[in-house]
Amino acid sequence: MAPITAHAAFLSDSPNGHELVQDVETGGAHVEFDEDQEEVYDAVQRGLIKPFSELFATVENDLNGRVIKVELEEDDDAWVYELKLMHNQDIIKVEYNATTLELMEIKGHNLQQVIKK
Repeated sequence: MAPITAHAAFLSDSPNGHELVQDVETGGAHVEFDEDQEEVYDAVQRGLIKPFSELFATVENDLNGRVIKVELEEDDDAWVYELKLMHNQDIIKVEYNATTLELMEIKGHNLQQVIKK
């Protein structure tokens, strides 16, 4: 299935309640779902994944940089947020467990400047 791509304003204004899925303005970040949007909405409602507001709050607490892309994927019943951040001209790739918001992986240059202590 092709990814569903959307920008924050489109989902935030959705009359069908998808504001739970993307409930925060992303400041121009590109948002992409590799799963069916209804499945994602249902997963947020059932507490299987955290909404974007909690993800962005966690990223802001953990890392320096600006989120430029977010992807949400389900693989073998595990939901993962894959992010790209821009920090001082470096692209940083980050993965968070979408259920717990635990930082799973971070890749890039100058990570000591990206990770908040």
